[in-house]
Amino acid sequence: MADRFRVLMCRDHPVLEYEYFATGGYALRAVRIFDESRIPLGMYVDGRPEPDGESITSWWRGRGVPVTRDGLSAMLAAGGIESTGSMLDRSMGLSLSDQYWVRPVDRDDLRWRDVNFFHNDFDERLGRALFSGHSSRIDEVNTPDVTSAGDLPKRWIIGENGVRSLIKAGRTGQEPDNERIAYLIAGLLGIDHIEYRIGRAQGRRVSVCDEMLSDREELIPGGQIRRIFRDGRNDERRTIWLEACERLGVDRETGERATDDFLFLDFLLRNTDRHYNNFGLIRDVESLAVRPAPIFDSGDSLWNGLEPDMISNDDYPAKPFWVDDWGDRPNAYHQLASIRNWDRYDLNALDAVPDIVRNQLATNVRMSPIIVDAICATLSRRIPLIREIRDRSHAA
Repeated sequence: MADRFRVLMCRDHPVLEYEYFATGGYALRAVRIFDESRIPLGMYVDGRPEPDGESITSWWRGRGVPVTRDGLSAMLAAGGIESTGSMLDRSMGLSLSDQYWVRPVDRDDLRWRDVNFFHNDFDERLGRALFSGHSSRIDEVNTPDVTSAGDLPKRWIIGENGVRSLIKAGRTGQEPDNERIAYLIAGLLGIDHIEYRIGRAQGRRVSVCDEMLSDREELIPGGQIRRIFRDGRNDERRTIWLEACERLGVDRETGERATDDFLFLDFLLRNTDRHYNNFGLIRDVESLAVRPAPIFDSGDSLWNGLEPDMISNDDYPAKPFWVDDWGDRPNAYHQLASIRNWDRYDLNALDAVPDIVRNQLATNVRMSPIIVDAICATLSRRIPLIREIRDRSHAA
């Protein structure tokens, strides 16, 4: 009977007890709340920390490897693994993206220091299998790869110095270089960005980034923060986002600056995939202090995967602040024009951007010189457009 009841933990803080139906893979109900302040935002109902069975189930299932992950079906079949949900149950939901985990209600002998992946080793075999999409039977699920998000092949590794690093491949082969380029250009502009390096794993070109969190921090993706959004018009999306950040403890000026940064960098590099789970906030789970996360996940940039004749500076649908109900209308220029403080950016530094891009893409032998030339030429024409929008903003 005890295995039906679970306790959601945040490090060593009991947060919530709930009843769970393992066969169906869903929570039946919240039994009691121990710590309202640490309830995951993804469990909020109607903007309040009042989880029910449905919101607990949604949050829990959302921790698992998405079914859309490249190569996942083949790996599960080859490995004799029933489902991603079964892996999640067996791994206690441990992650390197936050401090949450789940233990049976009668296992209060389990301690965070003994199970967490920030300090304890983990098995890398499942990660290699998930990365390649092929596997012999693997029963070990003691790995943060069970809770890694996103569709692209990726896995966690432990370096010789003990640093946890995430390696990620792409679909076109350009994505790893785009991640590196975004980091380099962010540094040029004074924008906070995760450092990405280029590496090779299992015969594939990959980006490599080290763990961005300490062992007492969590990443709260924007997709979870949306649970506390107020209703509003499409043209209020940016304001609604900033209000939610303020509610979590980020002052308005700091939130504005971080939002300006990803809007500016995304337009410059034509990133089309800044969805709400590709940015967020970092919270210290002990003090509950909150700050914006550095920019990460910029791989779908620089006209990734497009033919040369499709590479242009035309407007396009951009995320996350749509101007219509479905995000189908071109809005990239609208997002750029919403930047509040242009004076923070040295637009003269943008003249160096095409050369940075060319030098990095030239290291990828699979990139056609024709594609590289088209990207860099279009970037050179993009920079004056940004300056024009800045000048119009100052004149307004």
